[in-house]
Amino acid sequence: MATGRTISASFLTDLDRKVIGLCESISKTISDSIPNNELREKFVEEYRKISYTRDSGLGLAGGKLQRDALCTRGRQGKAPFSNRNLRWHPLIVAENKPIFAKEIERIEIQGEDEAQVLIFIVKDSKGNEVGYTSDKVHEMPERFVVLPKHWFPHINNLKYWNDNQWTQNSCVIPALECCNWWDSVETYTVLGIALAIDLYNADFDALYKNVKEILSTQTIDEQVELPTSMFPTNKDEIIRCPVCRLNISKGLEGFRKSNRGETWQPAWRSSKKEEGDDSSIQIMHINPLVESEIRHNSNNVRYGHRWCNVAMTDHSLDETLDFMEFVIKAHNRCK
Repeated sequence: MATGRTISASFLTDLDRKVIGLCESISKTISDSIPNNELREKFVEEYRKISYTRDSGLGLAGGKLQRDALCTRGRQGKAPFSNRNLRWHPLIVAENKPIFAKEIERIEIQGEDEAQVLIFIVKDSKGNEVGYTSDKVHEMPERFVVLPKHWFPHINNLKYWNDNQWTQNSCVIPALECCNWWDSVETYTVLGIALAIDLYNADFDALYKNVKEILSTQTIDEQVELPTSMFPTNKDEIIRCPVCRLNISKGLEGFRKSNRGETWQPAWRSSKKEEGDDSSIQIMHINPLVESEIRHNSNNVRYGHRWCNVAMTDHSLDETLDFMEFVIKAHNRCK
C-alpha cells in the first residue's frame, strides 16, 4: 500500500503559493486579534502554523487549520490516493463524472517493474493530447476526473503493485473531498474565526470586519468575488457545534457516566489521546460530502465536538437529528 508522503508534496504551482499565502495573511490577522499574549502563542502553535506544501508538511508542520480547511484526509492503501493534498488539486477520481471536472482521455503506464509510473492523458484547449506523469499532475491547468473505465485496462497490472509503486503514484484526490481554492480559503477563515472567538477571547465584530476586508481585496483572481454568498454572518452559527448547539469551547464531560478507560500507548510515540476525547474539536460537514457537488465550503463546514461528529457519521444533520428523536422516543426518554 502507499505509505509515504504524497508524490510532489513539496512542489507548488503559483496558484497554490498565492492561496496558501492568502491564508497565512488571514491567520496572522486572526492571531493578532487575540488580546492575551499567552493565548495568542497557544493559537499560533496549535492552529496557525503554515506549511508551503501540498500535504501540510511532515508531522504537525502545518497547523490544524491548514490540515482541516486546505487539505484532504490522509489516506493509505493499494490505490493512487494522495496521503493528504490540497483540496483544489486538479486531478480527482470518481465513480461517475461530476459536472465540475473534465474527463481524461486515458491512462498509460510508463516504465518497468519498480519504476512503473502512471501517465494521465488529457486534451488541452486546442484539442491536442498532453500526458502528465503522476509527479506532474498538479500542473494540470484545470480539473480533470479519472473514472472506473480508465482504470479497467490496467487492473491486472495494478493489483500486483507493491507499496513503493503505490507511494510513487499517490497523486489523485477523491472527488467528494475536492473544492475550489476560494472554498478552502473561506472555510479556513470561518474555522479560524470560531477558534479565536470562542477559545481565545477575540472580539467577533472587529475580527469579522478585518478578515472580510482581506477576502474582498484578494488579487489571486479578479473574477472571484469574496466573500461569497455562502460565507456566514451570524456569530452563533460560526462558534457553535452543529449537533449539540453548544459552543465548541464547552465540554461534554458532564454527559459521560463513567471515566474513559485507559489504553496502552507506546511511550516512544507522540500521544494523540486528546484527539479521542468526547469534546476534542473536529472538522464537521453539516451535509455529508458527495462526488456530484462541492460541499467543502464555508456554508457546510464547521468545528464541532468529536462525540457529535461520530454520532453523525456520514449522515446529514437533519438525518442525524431525526434518528436521535426516534431513539429517544423508542426508549421513553422524552422529558
